Amino acid sequence: MRAVTGRSFGHEPARLFGWRRTCFRGRSYPGIRADSAVSTSGTLWHGIDPHAAELLDRFETADYERRTLPVRTARGSEVEADVYVVRTASLHLLSHEPWERARFARESLEAFLRALRR
Repeated sequence: MRAVTGRSFGHEPARLFGWRRTCFRGRSYPGIRADSAVSTSGTLWHGIDPHAAELLDRFETADYERRTLPVRTARGSEVEADVYVVRTASLHLLSHEPWERARFARESLEAFLRALRR
């Protein structure tokens, strides 16, 4: 978040039901697609202002769209959140391989952050 917006925001774990996170083919970052059989863990960010949202919109490629969807917090509350999901026209770019945060951190995060700073 800081690398894209230049700021920190409060956050907490959350779960998005009915969506699957997989790898994009040939890329280190994930995408999510609708799948009623699963749920996806993630982070719910608090206090995102319009300027930060604009920066995040610019950061995400044309393969994504921002949608408001219900998520469940770790405390069990259901809240509406903006979520970047893969556009229908880009679903063919997703593999069936699950994206793993720990693997990304271990294998790709450093290079990903270097590219962002450029």
